[in-house]
Amino acid sequence: MEVAKKLKLQSQRFHEKEMSWKVQEQVEEIKLKDRGHLRLKEWIKRNHYEKNMKDLRKQYEKYFTITRVDGRTLTSEQFVNQFEIPDIPCIIANTVDDWNIEKYWTFEKLYQLYKETSFKVGEDDKGKKLRMPFKNFLEYLVYNKDDSPLYLFESSLEDMKDGGADIINRFKLHKYFSEDLLAMVGEKHRPPYRWFLVGPQRSGTTVHIDPLMTSAWNTSLQGHKLWVLFPPDIPKCVVKAKGLAAKRIIDPVDLDESIDYFMHALPKLIEQEGADNLKIIMGIQGPGDTIFVPGGWWHAVLNLDNTIAITQNFMSINNFDKSWRSVRDERPKFSKRLLQVFQDQRSDLYERALKLDEIDKNQFRVLRQANPLSSDESTGSSSSSSSSSSSSSSSSDEDN
Repeated sequence: MEVAKKLKLQSQRFHEKEMSWKVQEQVEEIKLKDRGHLRLKEWIKRNHYEKNMKDLRKQYEKYFTITRVDGRTLTSEQFVNQFEIPDIPCIIANTVDDWNIEKYWTFEKLYQLYKETSFKVGEDDKGKKLRMPFKNFLEYLVYNKDDSPLYLFESSLEDMKDGGADIINRFKLHKYFSEDLLAMVGEKHRPPYRWFLVGPQRSGTTVHIDPLMTSAWNTSLQGHKLWVLFPPDIPKCVVKAKGLAAKRIIDPVDLDESIDYFMHALPKLIEQEGADNLKIIMGIQGPGDTIFVPGGWWHAVLNLDNTIAITQNFMSINNFDKSWRSVRDERPKFSKRLLQVFQDQRSDLYERALKLDEIDKNQFRVLRQANPLSSDESTGSSSSSSSSSSSSSSSSDEDN
Protein backbone atom coordinates (compact mmCIF):
# COMPACT_ATOMS: atom_id res chain seq x y z
CA MET A 1 0.00 0.00 0.00
CA GLU A 2 2.86 2.37 0.78
CA VAL A 3 4.30 1.84 -2.71
CA ALA A 4 0.93 2.58 -4.31
CA LYS A 5 0.61 5.83 -2.34
CA LYS A 6 4.09 6.91 -3.32
CA LEU A 7 3.34 6.24 -6.98
CA LYS A 8 -0.07 7.96 -6.62
CA LEU A 9 -1.94 4.95 -7.97
CA GLN A 10 -5.66 5.38 -7.31
CA SER A 11 -7.26 2.02 -8.11
CA GLN A 12 -8.21 -0.14 -5.13
CA ARG A 13 -6.36 -3.08 -6.68
CA PHE A 14 -3.11 -1.38 -5.63
CA HIS A 15 -4.21 -0.83 -2.02
CA GLU A 16 -4.86 -4.38 -0.85
CA LYS A 17 -2.63 -6.47 1.41
CA GLU A 18 -1.21 -8.48 -1.49
CA MET A 19 -1.62 -9.05 -5.21
CA SER A 20 -4.70 -10.93 -6.38
CA TRP A 21 -4.51 -14.70 -6.83
CA LYS A 22 -5.18 -14.28 -10.55
CA VAL A 23 -2.18 -11.98 -11.04
CA GLN A 24 -0.08 -14.16 -8.74
CA GLU A 25 -0.90 -17.16 -10.91
CA GLN A 26 0.07 -15.34 -14.10
CA VAL A 27 3.30 -14.05 -12.55
CA GLU A 28 4.33 -17.53 -11.41
CA GLU A 29 3.69 -18.95 -14.87
CA ILE A 30 5.86 -16.25 -16.46
CA LYS A 31 8.63 -16.68 -13.88
CA LEU A 32 8.93 -20.40 -14.58
CA LYS A 33 9.32 -19.69 -18.30
CA ASP A 34 11.55 -16.62 -18.01
CA ARG A 35 14.09 -18.10 -15.58
CA GLY A 36 13.50 -21.80 -15.84
CA HIS A 37 16.61 -22.60 -13.80
CA LEU A 38 15.01 -21.03 -10.71
CA ARG A 39 12.33 -22.52 -8.51
CA LEU A 40 9.70 -20.02 -7.42
CA LYS A 41 11.00 -19.80 -3.85
CA GLU A 42 14.47 -18.95 -5.17
CA TRP A 43 13.21 -15.61 -6.47
CA ILE A 44 13.18 -14.32 -2.87
CA LYS A 45 15.92 -16.37 -1.19
CA ARG A 46 18.42 -13.47 -0.81
CA ASN A 47 15.95 -11.08 0.83
CA HIS A 48 17.10 -8.11 -1.25
CA TYR A 49 13.64 -6.65 -0.66
CA GLU A 50 14.65 -5.87 2.91
CA LYS A 51 17.86 -4.08 1.94
CA ASN A 52 18.10 -0.30 1.73
CA MET A 53 18.97 0.98 -1.74
CA LYS A 54 20.19 4.23 -0.17
CA ASP A 55 23.00 2.28 1.49
CA LEU A 56 24.00 0.80 -1.85
CA ARG A 57 23.97 4.25 -3.42
CA LYS A 58 26.17 5.63 -0.64
CA GLN A 59 28.61 2.74 -1.06
CA TYR A 60 29.43 3.87 -4.61
CA GLU A 61 29.32 7.66 -4.21
CA LYS A 62 33.10 8.08 -4.49
CA TYR A 63 32.93 6.61 -8.00
CA PHE A 64 30.24 9.03 -9.23
CA THR A 65 32.54 10.66 -11.78
CA ILE A 66 30.30 10.78 -14.83
CA THR A 67 30.10 14.27 -16.33
CA ARG A 68 26.77 16.04 -15.79
CA VAL A 69 25.63 18.85 -18.09
CA ASP A 70 22.45 20.91 -18.45
CA GLY A 71 20.25 20.20 -21.45
CA ARG A 72 18.82 23.71 -21.28
CA THR A 73 22.20 25.23 -22.14
CA LEU A 74 24.20 22.46 -23.88
CA THR A 75 24.16 22.95 -27.66
CA SER A 76 24.19 20.11 -30.18
CA GLU A 77 27.64 21.19 -31.35
CA GLN A 78 28.98 21.13 -27.80
CA PHE A 79 27.55 17.66 -27.25
CA VAL A 80 29.17 16.31 -30.41
CA ASN A 81 32.57 17.85 -29.71
CA GLN A 82 32.73 17.20 -25.96
CA PHE A 83 31.10 13.77 -25.75
CA GLU A 84 30.10 12.01 -28.96
CA ILE A 85 33.32 12.37 -30.98
CA PRO A 86 35.67 11.58 -28.05
CA ASP A 87 33.39 8.71 -26.87
CA ILE A 88 32.75 10.05 -23.37
CA PRO A 89 29.58 9.12 -21.44
CA CYS A 90 27.57 11.91 -19.85
CA ILE A 91 24.29 12.63 -18.11
CA ILE A 92 22.28 15.50 -19.58
CA ALA A 93 19.83 17.03 -17.10
CA ASN A 94 16.54 18.79 -17.94
CA THR A 95 15.79 16.94 -21.18
CA VAL A 96 12.03 16.37 -20.82
CA ASP A 97 10.67 19.88 -20.35
CA ASP A 98 8.38 19.42 -23.38
CA TRP A 99 7.34 15.79 -22.78
CA ASN A 100 4.14 16.51 -20.78
CA ILE A 101 5.26 14.29 -17.90
CA GLU A 102 2.17 14.76 -15.73
CA LYS A 103 -0.14 14.16 -18.68
CA TYR A 104 1.46 10.98 -20.03
CA TRP A 105 4.37 9.66 -17.99
CA THR A 106 3.31 9.03 -14.39
CA PHE A 107 2.47 5.52 -13.20
CA GLU A 108 -1.19 6.51 -12.76
CA LYS A 109 -1.44 8.04 -16.25
CA LEU A 110 0.19 5.02 -17.87
CA TYR A 111 -2.28 2.83 -15.98
CA GLN A 112 -5.21 4.88 -17.26
CA LEU A 113 -3.94 4.86 -20.84
CA TYR A 114 -2.58 1.32 -21.19
CA LYS A 115 -4.03 -0.87 -18.44
CA GLU A 116 -5.38 -3.38 -20.97
CA THR A 117 -2.26 -3.32 -23.16
CA SER A 118 0.02 -6.35 -22.92
CA PHE A 119 3.76 -5.64 -22.79
CA LYS A 120 6.82 -7.88 -22.80
CA VAL A 121 8.08 -8.72 -19.31
CA GLY A 122 10.37 -11.64 -20.20
CA GLU A 123 11.05 -14.39 -22.72
CA ASP A 124 11.25 -18.16 -22.61
CA ASP A 125 14.18 -20.42 -23.50
CA LYS A 126 13.24 -20.28 -27.18
CA GLY A 127 13.16 -16.48 -27.26
CA LYS A 128 9.36 -16.22 -27.31
CA LYS A 129 8.13 -13.00 -25.70
CA LEU A 130 6.21 -13.35 -22.46
CA ARG A 131 3.58 -10.63 -22.19
CA MET A 132 1.39 -9.32 -19.40
CA PRO A 133 -1.43 -6.73 -19.27
CA PHE A 134 -0.05 -3.48 -17.87
CA LYS A 135 -2.62 -3.42 -15.05
CA ASN A 136 -1.35 -6.82 -13.88
CA PHE A 137 2.29 -5.82 -14.18
CA LEU A 138 1.70 -2.69 -12.09
CA GLU A 139 0.00 -4.83 -9.47
CA TYR A 140 3.07 -7.06 -9.45
CA LEU A 141 5.34 -4.00 -9.22
CA VAL A 142 3.47 -2.75 -6.14
CA TYR A 143 3.37 -6.02 -4.19
CA ASN A 144 6.40 -8.07 -5.27
CA LYS A 145 9.27 -8.91 -2.91
CA ASP A 146 11.49 -10.61 -5.49
CA ASP A 147 15.26 -10.24 -5.31
CA SER A 148 15.43 -9.34 -9.01
CA PRO A 149 11.91 -8.60 -10.28
CA LEU A 150 10.49 -9.02 -13.75
CA TYR A 151 11.24 -5.99 -15.95
CA LEU A 152 8.85 -4.54 -18.55
CA PHE A 153 11.12 -4.13 -21.59
CA GLU A 154 9.06 -3.53 -24.76
CA SER A 155 10.73 -3.03 -28.17
CA SER A 156 7.79 -3.62 -30.55
CA LEU A 157 5.70 -0.55 -29.83
CA GLU A 158 5.07 0.24 -33.49
CA ASP A 159 3.52 -3.21 -34.06
CA MET A 160 1.15 -3.19 -31.09
CA LYS A 161 -2.54 -3.27 -31.94
CA ASP A 162 -3.94 -2.50 -28.48
CA GLY A 163 -2.75 1.06 -27.92
CA GLY A 164 0.94 0.64 -27.19
CA ALA A 165 1.94 2.28 -30.46
CA ASP A 166 0.72 5.62 -29.06
CA ILE A 167 3.74 5.69 -26.75
CA ILE A 168 5.99 6.46 -29.73
CA ASN A 169 4.11 9.71 -30.30
CA ARG A 170 4.30 10.77 -26.67
CA PHE A 171 8.05 11.37 -26.47
CA LYS A 172 10.25 13.70 -28.48
CA LEU A 173 13.63 12.80 -29.93
CA HIS A 174 16.36 14.86 -28.28
CA LYS A 175 18.22 17.29 -30.53
CA TYR A 176 21.52 15.61 -29.67
CA PHE A 177 20.43 12.29 -31.18
CA SER A 178 18.48 13.39 -34.26
CA GLU A 179 20.81 11.56 -36.67
CA ASP A 180 20.28 7.82 -36.91
CA LEU A 181 21.75 6.30 -40.06
CA LEU A 182 20.11 2.92 -39.46
CA ALA A 183 16.73 4.60 -39.89
CA MET A 184 17.51 4.94 -43.59
CA VAL A 185 16.48 1.31 -44.19
CA GLY A 186 13.03 1.88 -42.68
CA GLU A 187 11.31 0.57 -39.54
CA LYS A 188 10.41 -2.76 -41.16
CA HIS A 189 13.97 -3.82 -41.86
CA ARG A 190 16.11 -2.45 -39.03
CA PRO A 191 16.96 -4.47 -35.89
CA PRO A 192 15.24 -3.57 -32.57
CA TYR A 193 16.49 -0.20 -31.39
CA ARG A 194 13.89 1.46 -29.15
CA TRP A 195 12.52 0.29 -25.80
CA PHE A 196 9.82 1.39 -23.37
CA LEU A 197 10.90 0.40 -19.86
CA VAL A 198 9.06 0.06 -16.57
CA GLY A 199 11.36 -1.31 -13.90
CA PRO A 200 10.42 -2.27 -10.35
CA GLN A 201 12.93 -1.42 -7.64
CA ARG A 202 15.86 -3.92 -7.72
CA SER A 203 15.35 -4.80 -11.40
CA GLY A 204 17.95 -3.90 -14.00
CA THR A 205 20.33 -5.17 -16.67
CA THR A 206 23.65 -6.80 -15.96
CA VAL A 207 26.90 -5.75 -17.65
CA HIS A 208 26.79 -5.72 -21.46
CA ILE A 209 27.63 -3.80 -24.65
CA ASP A 210 24.75 -2.53 -26.77
CA PRO A 211 24.11 -4.36 -30.06
CA LEU A 212 26.02 -3.59 -33.26
CA MET A 213 28.34 -1.16 -31.43
CA THR A 214 25.57 1.44 -31.58
CA SER A 215 25.53 4.34 -29.17
CA ALA A 216 22.51 4.82 -26.92
CA TRP A 217 20.52 7.36 -24.99
CA ASN A 218 18.28 6.55 -22.04
CA THR A 219 15.81 9.05 -20.58
CA SER A 220 14.41 8.55 -17.09
CA LEU A 221 10.85 9.80 -16.63
CA GLN A 222 10.25 8.43 -13.14
CA GLY A 223 12.66 7.03 -10.58
CA HIS A 224 16.42 6.69 -10.25
CA LYS A 225 18.92 4.37 -11.92
CA LEU A 226 22.43 3.46 -10.77
CA TRP A 227 24.87 3.13 -13.68
CA VAL A 228 28.36 1.68 -13.94
CA LEU A 229 30.33 2.02 -17.17
CA PHE A 230 33.68 0.66 -18.37
CA PRO A 231 35.49 1.79 -21.56
CA PRO A 232 35.77 -0.58 -24.53
CA ASP A 233 39.41 -1.47 -23.84
CA ILE A 234 38.56 -3.24 -20.57
CA PRO A 235 38.32 -6.97 -21.45
CA LYS A 236 34.99 -8.74 -21.32
CA CYS A 237 36.31 -11.36 -18.89
CA VAL A 238 37.27 -8.58 -16.48
CA VAL A 239 34.05 -6.53 -16.46
CA LYS A 240 31.96 -9.68 -16.24
CA ALA A 241 34.14 -10.87 -13.32
CA LYS A 242 34.43 -14.35 -14.83
CA GLY A 243 37.92 -14.74 -13.39
CA LEU A 244 36.71 -13.96 -9.88
CA ALA A 245 33.94 -16.50 -10.25
CA ALA A 246 36.40 -19.13 -11.51
CA LYS A 247 38.57 -18.53 -8.44
CA ARG A 248 35.46 -18.66 -6.22
CA ILE A 249 36.19 -15.14 -4.97
CA ILE A 250 32.57 -14.48 -5.84
CA ASP A 251 29.64 -16.81 -6.33
CA PRO A 252 28.93 -17.35 -10.07
CA VAL A 253 25.27 -16.67 -9.23
CA ASP A 254 26.25 -13.05 -8.53
CA LEU A 255 26.80 -12.52 -12.27
CA ASP A 256 23.27 -13.48 -13.34
CA GLU A 257 21.25 -10.50 -12.12
CA SER A 258 21.93 -6.77 -11.91
CA ILE A 259 21.13 -6.50 -8.20
CA ASP A 260 23.67 -9.22 -7.37
CA TYR A 261 26.28 -7.71 -9.68
CA PHE A 262 26.07 -4.37 -7.87
CA MET A 263 25.77 -5.84 -4.37
CA HIS A 264 28.37 -8.59 -4.57
CA ALA A 265 30.37 -8.87 -7.81
CA LEU A 266 31.24 -5.22 -8.47
CA PRO A 267 32.66 -4.49 -4.98
CA LYS A 268 34.94 -7.52 -5.26
CA LEU A 269 35.91 -6.56 -8.81
CA ILE A 270 36.94 -3.08 -7.66
CA GLU A 271 38.80 -4.56 -4.70
CA GLN A 272 40.74 -7.03 -6.87
CA GLU A 273 41.40 -4.94 -9.99
CA GLY A 274 41.35 -1.38 -8.64
CA ALA A 275 38.95 1.35 -9.75
CA ASP A 276 41.69 3.22 -11.62
CA ASN A 277 42.69 0.14 -13.62
CA LEU A 278 39.05 -0.53 -14.44
CA LYS A 279 38.61 3.13 -15.51
CA ILE A 280 35.25 2.88 -13.83
CA ILE A 281 32.61 5.59 -14.28
CA MET A 282 29.43 5.62 -12.21
CA GLY A 283 26.49 7.92 -11.66
CA ILE A 284 22.84 8.30 -10.69
CA GLN A 285 20.27 9.11 -13.35
CA GLY A 286 17.14 10.77 -12.00
CA PRO A 287 13.83 11.95 -13.49
CA GLY A 288 14.42 14.22 -16.48
CA ASP A 289 18.00 13.02 -16.95
CA THR A 290 19.23 11.48 -20.20
CA ILE A 291 22.39 9.40 -20.17
CA PHE A 292 24.55 9.04 -23.28
CA VAL A 293 26.39 5.72 -23.65
CA PRO A 294 28.95 5.66 -26.49
CA GLY A 295 29.08 2.54 -28.64
CA GLY A 296 31.32 -0.19 -27.28
CA TRP A 297 31.14 0.91 -23.63
CA TRP A 298 30.32 -1.82 -21.11
CA HIS A 299 27.54 -0.86 -18.72
CA ALA A 300 25.16 -2.26 -16.12
CA VAL A 301 22.08 -0.60 -14.66
CA LEU A 302 20.11 -1.04 -11.44
CA ASN A 303 16.73 0.52 -10.68
CA LEU A 304 17.07 2.03 -7.21
CA ASP A 305 13.33 2.65 -7.05
CA ASN A 306 10.38 2.13 -9.40
CA THR A 307 11.23 3.61 -12.78
CA ILE A 308 9.82 4.57 -16.17
CA ALA A 309 12.21 5.20 -19.05
CA ILE A 310 12.66 5.33 -22.81
CA THR A 311 15.89 4.20 -24.45
CA GLN A 312 17.08 4.14 -28.03
CA ASN A 313 20.17 2.93 -29.92
CA PHE A 314 21.56 4.74 -32.94
CA MET A 315 24.31 4.95 -35.53
CA SER A 316 25.54 8.45 -36.36
CA ILE A 317 28.34 9.74 -38.55
CA ASN A 318 30.46 10.05 -35.42
CA ASN A 319 30.31 6.35 -34.49
CA PHE A 320 29.97 5.10 -38.05
CA ASP A 321 33.25 3.20 -38.40
CA LYS A 322 32.87 0.84 -35.44
CA SER A 323 29.13 0.42 -35.90
CA TRP A 324 29.41 -0.36 -39.62
CA ARG A 325 32.07 -2.99 -38.93
CA SER A 326 29.81 -4.62 -36.36
CA VAL A 327 26.78 -4.55 -38.66
CA ARG A 328 28.85 -6.02 -41.48
CA ASP A 329 30.24 -8.85 -39.36
CA GLU A 330 27.18 -9.68 -37.24
CA ARG A 331 24.29 -8.95 -39.63
CA PRO A 332 25.60 -9.70 -43.14
CA LYS A 333 22.20 -9.69 -44.87
CA PHE A 334 21.15 -6.49 -43.18
CA SER A 335 24.53 -4.89 -43.99
CA LYS A 336 23.98 -5.55 -47.70
CA ARG A 337 20.61 -3.82 -47.54
CA LEU A 338 22.13 -0.91 -45.63
CA LEU A 339 25.02 -0.61 -48.07
CA GLN A 340 22.57 -0.45 -50.97
CA VAL A 341 20.68 2.36 -49.24
CA PHE A 342 23.96 4.21 -48.69
CA GLN A 343 24.81 3.81 -52.37
CA ASP A 344 21.42 5.21 -53.37
CA GLN A 345 21.17 8.04 -50.84
CA ARG A 346 24.53 8.78 -49.18
CA SER A 347 27.50 8.26 -51.45
CA ASP A 348 29.87 9.49 -48.72
CA LEU A 349 28.80 6.68 -46.38
CA TYR A 350 28.90 4.15 -49.19
CA GLU A 351 32.49 5.07 -50.02
CA ARG A 352 33.48 5.05 -46.35
CA ALA A 353 31.99 1.59 -45.84
CA LEU A 354 33.89 0.22 -48.84
CA LYS A 355 37.08 1.86 -47.56
CA LEU A 356 36.67 0.23 -44.15
CA ASP A 357 36.08 -3.15 -45.78
CA GLU A 358 39.28 -2.78 -47.80
CA ILE A 359 41.28 -1.72 -44.73
CA ASP A 360 40.05 -4.75 -42.81
CA LYS A 361 40.84 -7.13 -45.68
CA ASN A 362 44.39 -5.77 -45.92
CA GLN A 363 44.90 -6.14 -42.18
CA PHE A 364 43.70 -9.74 -42.40
CA ARG A 365 46.19 -10.43 -45.22
CA VAL A 366 49.03 -9.01 -43.12
CA LEU A 367 48.04 -11.21 -40.19
CA ARG A 368 47.91 -14.29 -42.43
CA GLN A 369 51.36 -13.51 -43.82
CA ALA A 370 52.77 -13.02 -40.32
CA ASN A 371 51.23 -16.33 -39.15
CA PRO A 372 51.31 -18.70 -42.16
CA LEU A 373 49.44 -21.99 -41.76
CA SER A 374 50.34 -25.37 -43.22
CA SER A 375 48.18 -26.45 -46.14
CA ASP A 376 46.32 -28.97 -43.93
CA GLU A 377 45.70 -26.37 -41.21
CA SER A 378 44.63 -23.83 -43.80
CA THR A 379 42.13 -26.20 -45.35
CA GLY A 380 40.70 -27.19 -41.98
CA SER A 381 40.52 -23.60 -40.82
CA SER A 382 38.80 -22.49 -43.99
CA SER A 383 36.19 -25.21 -43.70
CA SER A 384 35.55 -24.44 -40.05
CA SER A 385 35.35 -20.72 -40.71
CA SER A 386 32.91 -21.21 -43.54
CA SER A 387 30.66 -23.36 -41.40
CA SER A 388 30.82 -20.92 -38.50
CA SER A 389 30.10 -17.96 -40.75
CA SER A 390 27.08 -19.66 -42.26
CA SER A 391 25.70 -20.45 -38.83
CA SER A 392 26.33 -16.94 -37.58
CA SER A 393 24.68 -15.39 -40.62
CA SER A 394 21.63 -17.54 -40.17
CA SER A 395 21.17 -16.67 -36.52
CA SER A 396 21.97 -12.97 -36.73
CA ASP A 397 19.54 -12.22 -39.53
CA GLU A 398 16.59 -14.32 -38.47
CA ASP A 399 14.57 -11.27 -37.44
CA ASN A 400 15.11 -9.27 -40.64
